[in-house]
Amino acid sequence: MRNIRKLLKGQKGFTLIELVVVIAILGVLAAVSVPLITNYLGQAKERAYNNDVKMVQAAVDAYYSAPDNTRFIGQRQYPIYGMDVASSTLSDLLDDATEASVDLKGNYDPLNAVNHKNPLSGTVGGNPVWTDDADGIRSGTPATDNEENVNGPGVVTPVGWHVVLVTRQTKDYYVDTRDYIIDMEKLTAKGLLDGVPASAAADNCPTETCTGSYIYYVGSDGKVQTLLASFPEADKTGFQDVHP
Repeated sequence: MRNIRKLLKGQKGFTLIELVVVIAILGVLAAVSVPLITNYLGQAKERAYNNDVKMVQAAVDAYYSAPDNTRFIGQRQYPIYGMDVASSTLSDLLDDATEASVDLKGNYDPLNAVNHKNPLSGTVGGNPVWTDDADGIRSGTPATDNEENVNGPGVVTPVGWHVVLVTRQTKDYYVDTRDYIIDMEKLTAKGLLDGVPASAAADNCPTETCTGSYIYYVGSDGKVQTLLASFPEADKTGFQDVHP
């Protein structure tokens, strides 16, 4: 016991200045390392996102160029919903089909357009169009949300997915812009993807449960692009600092 007391008496603790210096050094290390780690994690997410896009692009290209690609009026098709899903009917877009002419999206009158399945089928891509109702939250479900909110005679609140005007053989048609979204299950069924990417959203999966952050679609140039699933407006394309 005496030896222990002698040893303890001979020991010295840290001075206040030493503690302050140590804390300052730790603070500097944290200030330098935290941003570096955060930046590294962000880069890792972006690399994973880019790899997913490249993988889906390769699968879409293989699907499009395959000898057994299902033709529509002699043209090859992309694996998008426009191949199978009929465009919205007028009754889907308006609560009252007898209302006066209204402008849903762009300067055309949907009441004078032809209700029809996408007349271009899956032969061309395009941009899915979404508009929010100013609350910053995507409402509804991928199967139902569309621009069908009518606030009185002739007044339409454009909320959700929109239609766009396409022309074939001098006739105008309006088609649901979700027709351009990729059906991942078409790619997995052909063995072009081992499985749906974890980053793919429910919009890309007709029957599977997909919970990713991105809606994959084929643009007008045939390139695979993405929208942020939780809020898919035009400025939410590409990498959004999240993965999957």
